[in-house]
Amino acid sequence: MIRQKRFSMNFRRGKREVPGLNTTSTADISFILLVFFLVISSMDSTKGVFKQLPPEDKAKTEEVTEMDRRNVMDISIWGEGDVRVDGKSVDVRRLQGMVEKFVAGCPDRATHVVSIKMLPTSKYDDYFHVQDAVSSAYTSIRNTAAMGIYHKRYAECEQYERKKIDKLYPQRVMENLNEESGQDAADKE
Repeated sequence: MIRQKRFSMNFRRGKREVPGLNTTSTADISFILLVFFLVISSMDSTKGVFKQLPPEDKAKTEEVTEMDRRNVMDISIWGEGDVRVDGKSVDVRRLQGMVEKFVAGCPDRATHVVSIKMLPTSKYDDYFHVQDAVSSAYTSIRNTAAMGIYHKRYAECEQYERKKIDKLYPQRVMENLNEESGQDAADKE
């Protein structure tokens, strides 16, 4: 008879403690991740209206000049999306074409003026759409002129070429805030 040995395994039967996690670098990792996502995320900085204002000339005095009515396009912004051109209510989507037609057909392009008047109660969104339509009209006119003269778009032209086109089609926009109430201004028109 063969004798078998019994092997007994000695298992501990008691509570085992879970070792604690080392969290000393958690704050560092969180900060690094925060900086990483701030750096790689894109910030949308193209919203708004870009305007380059001329430098202030303290010695220059303002002089009032008489303008030929045919060289002035009046755009008025009223409340609730009401935009008027020369006193007639128009849809903002048609405004770009109207400005293009006015500038191209103006008797004296060097002295034309696009006048934008708004009430204090006008919405910024309406003002933004009018500004966008006027800027787009000038961009379109200058692109057409550049294609006709230099066979390339205005943005692709050299500095001296752009200056020539700017002289042909200067962007002359006058903005003012109409302090009168909407009804008073409508009565005058």
